[in-house]
Amino acid sequence: WLATLAALFILPHVPGLDSDYGRSLLTQMGIAAVFALSFNILFGQTGLLSFGHAVYFGLGAYAAIHLMRAINHGLPLPIVLVPLAGAAGGLVSGMLLGSVTTKKAGTIFALITLGVGELVYAATFMLPGIFGGEEGVTASRTRAPALFGLTFGSQLAVYYATGIWAIVSAMLIHAFMRTPVGRICNAVRDNPQRAEFVGYNTRRVRFIGFAVAGLFAGLAGGLSAINYEIVAADAVSAQRSGTVLIKAYIVGAGHF
Repeated sequence: WLATLAALFILPHVPGLDSDYGRSLLTQMGIAAVFALSFNILFGQTGLLSFGHAVYFGLGAYAAIHLMRAINHGLPLPIVLVPLAGAAGGLVSGMLLGSVTTKKAGTIFALITLGVGELVYAATFMLPGIFGGEEGVTASRTRAPALFGLTFGSQLAVYYATGIWAIVSAMLIHAFMRTPVGRICNAVRDNPQRAEFVGYNTRRVRFIGFAVAGLFAGLAGGLSAINYEIVAADAVSAQRSGTVLIKAYIVGAGHF
């Protein structure tokens, strides 16, 4: 962990990555890492294949961008805390939608998540007052109280904020997978009938894993809102859900 933290600190100063473009690319990689780890809680650790995981990323991003707009209008909060709003949005939406989707598992679960994803994507155009329609919702990360002199006007400051949240998220997800609940998620993935036979409610375990995955997906969405200063309908699209599936699959589903 210390070596990873040191590497994250040094990377934006490496020749070739010390430009705004290089630091922006590193920031996007940090956001993608948190998003992929959140999906791996579902797919790799709990055995739930979701085709609509971008819903929780996007709803978390919308929650974060609306908090940023409130900060722009005078709410005395530093921008570095905005991802917490994304995490809350992802958790709440994960609990609400997860209470329905986790009633089933396997192929049926995958198809339900696909339907939920398309439903939320359509809602972003039907409710422009909340989601901004085709134009999306914008806010400024520079119009906020400074934290230790940081105004987040530079890409380097955004990178370091993203890096800190990414390493904290990775540590929390790693810790969650080592708890008894995380181990039972693995048991439900490997043999749900046996887990249920020894007394565990597999639906409740799936629900907990789903909610935790939604929390970290929303946190990634909050980081994305800070980086781009805009959230649009593509944040909840099927394309983004497919992208995170590919990321988790390439790295190796089931391996932290």
